[in-house]
Amino acid sequence: MQGGIRAQARLVVTVTAALAAILTVLLALAPKATGQPAGEYHYHPHDTRYRYDGEHGSFTGDVIYASQNADGGNRLIWSLRLSPSVQAIVQRPMTCGAIVEGKRGYSDSHAGIPADYWWHSVVTDLRLDTTYRLVANCNFTAANGHTTAPGNVRYTVEFTLHST
Repeated sequence: MQGGIRAQARLVVTVTAALAAILTVLLALAPKATGQPAGEYHYHPHDTRYRYDGEHGSFTGDVIYASQNADGGNRLIWSLRLSPSVQAIVQRPMTCGAIVEGKRGYSDSHAGIPADYWWHSVVTDLRLDTTYRLVANCNFTAANGHTTAPGNVRYTVEFTLHST
C-alpha cells in the first residue's frame, strides 16, 4: 500500500514540476501591455517600412507596391529574429510556420532550425486596401534552469497596404 502511495506522490510531484516549468515559460514569453499595438501597421506608398523590436524578438516588414515595381505585384518582405533571452531557453532545433490570413495559398514553414535563425519570407500579390494578418509561430523545447517543457513563440502582425 505504501509503495502505491509513494508512486502517486512521485507522479503528483512530477506533474506539478512540469506544469510549473510550462507556466514559467509561458509567463516569460507573454507579451507586455503597451500603449501602441506592436502587431499592427498601415503601409502607404511613401511609408513602406515597419520595424518592431520587442522583448521576445525583432520583426521587420517592408512592402513594395506594384506601382513602384511591377515585377511581383504588391508584396510584403518580412523577417523575424528571436531575442537573445528567448534564444537562451531554446534547447533543441525549432519548428516554425507562418500563414497570412486573408491570403490564400501563402505559407512558410521550416523544421529543425536553430534558435538564432533569421527567418524571412515574401508574401506576393497582395490587394490594396485589404487588411491581412501574418501569423508566425515557433515551437521548441525550452529550459528554465530546472527542467524542460514545450515552448512556443507566436507573432501576429495585422497589416494593410493602403492605396493612398
